[in-house]
Formats: sequence, C-alpha cells, structure tokens
Amino acid sequence: MVVLHEEDENILSKILWTDESCFNNNGIVNRRNSHFWSKNNPHWTCETNTKIRWSINVWCGIFNNQLIGPYFYNGTLTGLRYLDFLVNILPDLMADVPDEVCDNVWFQQDGASPHNANVVKDHLNQQYPSQWLGTNGPVKWPPRSPYLTPLDFLLWGYLKDKVYEQQSKSLIYLKERITAACRTVTTTMSISVMDSSIIWRYEKCLDNYGGHFENLL
Repeated sequence: MVVLHEEDENILSKILWTDESCFNNNGIVNRRNSHFWSKNNPHWTCETNTKIRWSINVWCGIFNNQLIGPYFYNGTLTGLRYLDFLVNILPDLMADVPDEVCDNVWFQQDGASPHNANVVKDHLNQQYPSQWLGTNGPVKWPPRSPYLTPLDFLLWGYLKDKVYEQQSKSLIYLKERITAACRTVTTTMSISVMDSSIIWRYEKCLDNYGGHFENLL
C-alpha cells in the first residue's frame, strides 16, 4: 500500500474500503485500547438486559470520502450470501458513483472466511482484475489486520458511540439508530482520515515489522 501510494498519490480515493460489524441491543463499545484517568472513581455503569439478546450485522464501505451503506443482513454470512451481496446489492449501493469512476475502483476486504470462498474470489478477479485487496487477492491483505482501514479505526467506533447512547428496545429501532448515525458521518471526517491517518498507520506498522503498532501512534 505504501508503494502504491508512492506511485499514485490518489490511490486511497480509488479504493472501496469495506467491512462488516455486529450491533446488538446490549452493545458496549470496546475500550480495550483506551485509558481513562480521573482523580476520583467515576463509577461508570451501563444497564443491560442480558437475558434478552439480539443483534444485526451491518456492512458499510467508504469510497472517495463518502460512506456507502449501511446494508443489514441477518444471520451468519456465508460465501454464497456474500457473493449475492457483491453481485446484486453492491451495484445499487454504488449507483450514485459515475460509471467512469467505478471502472477504476479498487476493492478492499479483510480476511473473513466468507470473503475467501472460491466463488467470491472468482467474482472479484473478474470484476476487479488486478485491483482488489484481500487475503488471496492480487494485493495481499493481512489475515488479521486491526486498525488498518478507516472502518476499523474510525467508522465502527464512531457509529457505536452514537448508537449505544440509548439502549434499543427493538430490532427496527436499532436499525433506525444505525442508519441515523451513518447520516452524521461527514465528508470532512473522511477526508481528514484519508489524507493522513491511513498511510501514517501503514508506515508505523512497517516500522514495527508488522506487529502491534497502536502504541506508536
């Protein structure tokens, strides 16, 4: 990615960054990498109903500083379901992107098992020849790569902060809150990340020989 950026400084805006995340009614944002200091114990609490638990899986993308989605799907994502999404759903989500721009899109996905199904790889090779990033793609993507895409280090945490401000009482309400939170993602937020954070993170990852680099940020 660093080499691609050196060859084409606009490469980041040509990549459709994608990811899936699970939202649930008892959601709490994962704070394992954050530390909060206070002179007094804040006695933080979060009331949840652990006996009744339900969730929804969400796909989102970021392309050319714009949020694509959200798209909701129930149950477990399989290779065939993911292929159906790529063939029948994704084109509709990208309908507002001009054809001449779509023709030069790079596609990125992480190493989730459904992403590596042979039918998925065959489709990506045909749809994005030599221009997709994945575990088995023309541009190799690490099988475990936290905080290397704008969805990892920007979008999901931001959305869950918004969505989990209130506990959702129904699946419909949870979807509404996710959709409303997505509408608050501004172009300015995405531009600031695309302009600096991504390549900076990749360089720190390289500095640490592919190991954990969050402590260097």
